[in-house]
Amino acid sequence: MADNKIFPIINEIYGQCQEERAFRIMKEVARHHRIQASEGYREAARASWELLKAGGLSARILSYPADLQNVCFTQRIFREWNCKEAWLELTFPWKESMACFSKEEMSLIQRSAPGDYADQDLPILYVPDEVDPESYTDSLEGKLLFVENGYECWIKRVSEEHGAAILTVSMPEIKPVRVNMSEDEELCEAHANLSFHHYTRESEGSLRGFALTPRMGRKLREICISLEEEGKYPTARFVVDSSFQNGSIENVEAWIPGESEEEILLTAHLCHPRSSVNDNASGAACGMEAMLALHHLIEKGILPRPKRTIRLLLIPEFTGTYAYLSEHKERLERIVGGFNIDMVAGRQNGNAGPLIIVDTPDCAHSFSGDLGEAILEALSGECAFGGGQVAVPLFSSMRVPFVFGSDHYILSDPTIDIPTVALTQWPDKTYHTSADSAEHVDPKLLRRGAAIAASYCYLYGSLTGEMLKELLPFTARRFFTRLDKLRRSDSSDRAKKAWHLGQVIEATLGRYASLFEGQEREQVERLLDQERRLYEALLSDLGRDETKKRQGVVPRRLFQGPVAMRCVLAGMAEEERKLWEELNKQYPRLAPNMDYIFYETDGVRSMEEVADCVSCQTDIDCSEGLPSFYEFFERLGLIELTKAKEQL
Repeated sequence: MADNKIFPIINEIYGQCQEERAFRIMKEVARHHRIQASEGYREAARASWELLKAGGLSARILSYPADLQNVCFTQRIFREWNCKEAWLELTFPWKESMACFSKEEMSLIQRSAPGDYADQDLPILYVPDEVDPESYTDSLEGKLLFVENGYECWIKRVSEEHGAAILTVSMPEIKPVRVNMSEDEELCEAHANLSFHHYTRESEGSLRGFALTPRMGRKLREICISLEEEGKYPTARFVVDSSFQNGSIENVEAWIPGESEEEILLTAHLCHPRSSVNDNASGAACGMEAMLALHHLIEKGILPRPKRTIRLLLIPEFTGTYAYLSEHKERLERIVGGFNIDMVAGRQNGNAGPLIIVDTPDCAHSFSGDLGEAILEALSGECAFGGGQVAVPLFSSMRVPFVFGSDHYILSDPTIDIPTVALTQWPDKTYHTSADSAEHVDPKLLRRGAAIAASYCYLYGSLTGEMLKELLPFTARRFFTRLDKLRRSDSSDRAKKAWHLGQVIEATLGRYASLFEGQEREQVERLLDQERRLYEALLSDLGRDETKKRQGVVPRRLFQGPVAMRCVLAGMAEEERKLWEELNKQYPRLAPNMDYIFYETDGVRSMEEVADCVSCQTDIDCSEGLPSFYEFFERLGLIELTKAKEQL
C-alpha cells in the first residue's frame, strides 16, 4: 500500500495534532467535578464549549430536562444532584477521618442523599462479601453497613430498612495490573468511583454512602472482627450536605460542515468525578483536539472539505446519547458512521494496556473497524527496522471484536443504525479510582488518540472509490480470519455460522455501496461484485445451510436503542420485578446476552432465528428461555409478538 490515498491523509492529520494543546485541554476538563446532571458537569461543558469556540469551530451547548419526567427512548433522565460537603469519622474504638468530600470527592458515593449524623455514634455492622443479602437476618435500620465489595447488591435492603449509610471499598481487581490494593503504594489510599442510580424520588431520599480506601477498608474489617469477639461494634459519625432538584444535563456540540446532508458522529463522554483524568478527560480532550486539527487543515485548504459533516458530541455517558438521539430522530438516517473515544492515554508502562479499536457488532453490518485498523496500521510505522525494510510502532495497539461498555453500543444498535467503533484502552490500573491523575497520562498517546479519531471521521466523511480499494483488504482480512476459523472447525453448527457470516458479509458490502451515488456507485458495485464472488466461493466449501426458518412467533421491538434496564426496573411493579428475578434464576444466560437478543430482534426473524444469530456470535444457546423472555417484555409493552408468515 505504498501508493495510496489514505495514508498521506492520516500523516497530514497526525502532523497537525498537538500533544501539548491536547494535554492542556485535558487538564482544563479535569478541573471540574463532572457528575452527570450537576453544576460541576455544567461548568465543564461551558469550559469545553469556550475552548471549541476559541479554536474557530461552530459550537453550542444543548440542554435537556433532568427531572425524572424526561424519558428518552427507555432512558429516564435522573434529577440534578449537587454536594457541598460530606465527611465520615470513626469515633470508636478511636477517632479517625475515614472520608472527606472536600479533600477527595470520590470518597463519597456519588448521588448520595443528604443526612446529618454529626451528633450520633452509629454502629458499624460488618458483613463479609460471601454473605447473601437475601439470607442475612440482622436489621440494618439506623446502622452503617460495611461491605468491602459488591455494595450494589445491598442497595435494596438498605433502602427498605432505612440504613443510615453504606460503607464500602468496591475496587475490583484487574489482574494482573491491579491486585492486593491495600498493599499497593499507588492504590492503597485511593477511592473507587461509585454512584447510586436514582430513577424514583423515594430512592433519592434513602441511599447514601462512602467509598473507603483499600487500606482503610482492611483496617475497618480488622476492627469489626476484633470487637465482634467482645460483642461490640465500631461507631462513626457522618454528614452529607447534598441536594436533588429538577435541573438539566448538557451535551456540547461542535461541527465541521460538509458538502452533503450526511454526517459522521464523533462522541466522548465528558462526565466522571474530578479525579477521573484518563477516564474520560483524555477522551474528551482527544475529541476536541481532533476537531481543532481538522478545522485548521480544512480552513487552510490543506485538506478538501469533506463530503459529510463531522459532528462532535461531548456527553454525559449513555444519558446524553439517549437524549440527543431522541431529540433528533428524524436526522438519524443521515448519520452514516460514528467513532466513540473512551479513556485513551494511560502511560503504557505496565499499568495501562494498548490502545484498542473495539469493532462493531455483526448486526451493524459495518466496515468501521476495518477503517480503524487501517488507521492504526498507518500510525504504527514510527521506527525503521531491518535496514528500513519494515517499520514498527512506538506504542501498543490492537483491534478487538465488539464488546459492550460505552456509547458505541447504543449508536450501533440496528434501530439507531449508526455503526460506531470505540477507541479505548485496557487494562488501566487506575480505572475508576481517584489515582487516575494527569501524571498517569502520556501526552504522546493523547496526540495519537486525536489523530486516530480525526482520521476516521475525515476518511469516512470523504470516502471515495479509490479509498474503498485500500480498505477492502482490511475487510477481507477480518472475514478471511472468521472463514478460516470455520473451515478448521468440526462443530455441529458450522453450517449455521457460515450462513450467518454470509449474511453479514453481504450486508457489509452493501454498507460500502450505500455511501456512493451515480457513476461512482456503479464502479463501486463492480468492485464489490468481485469481492462477493470470492466470498461465495469460500463459503460454498463450508456446507452452509441456506434454509431459513420463518415458522413460529416473530418478536418486534416497540422501542429504539438498547433497553435501559435500570430505568425499566425502577418503573416495574413489585410483581413484575419478582417475575424478572425468577426469569433470571431459571435462565441465567438471558440477561447477560439481552442486548445481543434485542440487536437481532428485527421484526422479521422468528425467535428461533434470533437464537441462531445470538449463538453464532456468542456461542451461547439462549433458545430455551426466549419465549418467556419475550413474553415478559411484551407484558411491559416493549415487545409485540406476531405469527410469522410462511417462507415463500
